Amino acid sequence: RHRNGLDPDRYDIHAVTLRPTSGASIDWPSERHHYFPIEPGLHFDKLLGLSKLMRHGDFDIVHSHNWATMLYGVLAARLARIPVVLHGEHGLNADDQRGISPKREMIATVIAHLTTRIVAVNDFIKTQSIDRWKIKPEHVVSIPNGVDLTRFFPNRPKEAADNELIIGTVARFDPIKNIRCIISGFDLFKQANPLHKSRLVLVGNGPLMAELQAFVATLKCAPDIEFSGETNQPEKSYSRFDIYVNGSFSEGMSNTILEGMACGIPIIASDVPGNRSWLEQDVSALFFESDNAQQLADCISVLANSPSKMQQMGNDNRRLAERNYDNRKFIQRYDDLYQQLLKKRQ
Repeated sequence: RHRNGLDPDRYDIHAVTLRPTSGASIDWPSERHHYFPIEPGLHFDKLLGLSKLMRHGDFDIVHSHNWATMLYGVLAARLARIPVVLHGEHGLNADDQRGISPKREMIATVIAHLTTRIVAVNDFIKTQSIDRWKIKPEHVVSIPNGVDLTRFFPNRPKEAADNELIIGTVARFDPIKNIRCIISGFDLFKQANPLHKSRLVLVGNGPLMAELQAFVATLKCAPDIEFSGETNQPEKSYSRFDIYVNGSFSEGMSNTILEGMACGIPIIASDVPGNRSWLEQDVSALFFESDNAQQLADCISVLANSPSKMQQMGNDNRRLAERNYDNRKFIQRYDDLYQQLLKKRQ
């Protein structure tokens, strides 16, 4: 009963979404999922309506995540006089990559000071939040993401041991994930290793799907690139992978990297602060300069030409996931934080 979340005898958890959800993006009981659509911008009637929903729900804790829900989530919770108001900061999204307006940053700074705590997914995001919003260090808590070790575990099927190297990624196909660089890196690896049997598997969907498919169609290695679509059972995809690649321009703490590690897979990741802050070069991951396809190809070659290194990194990653990122520890940290803050407000 505790495996997937907080104890239901002590917590009644509701999900409030401000944008439409589809596919595998949310799996929540309908009676506890409140779809409250709000268009971009500040709409005072919607703010009051959301505050009314929170007040009638008699919530004790409101926890927003990233800018998309920070504005309305925190303000509505304060209007509703919710005792504990948290904001989870996970890093930049696709829109943020183009630059954050001074106006938005000013508003975010005010809102950050209205929270009970900011919860960052790693120490890099914690430091970044303190610097950006000029808040006291004790106002920000760092709680790293966790992974369900009973769902994600080493499970490479025996029939797959046919000497084909499977390189994979699981992502939403939007600009910040930089899937095009992963494709280009694989293409360069294939050019340099024409006799090496290998395949790139891209799991996911998103606004860039058609563009990426058109790009792949121009490449000689197109037959070796597979778009397998969106899935609500990613563990089945990881079981195919020999190497997991993350090519993002920006990351907070990637859940898909964690899932790959829990499945005993070596990681190749873009050298951005959100990856560097918790992954170790040559131990849990090989790093390549963000958007440098040649460096990515070189990293693939290092692992492809050293099965023992690939096996060692995979084994180390599983042990690291067990030691530091077990989902049960993640849940316990949140349980402790929620109870501590509730007691202070009593």
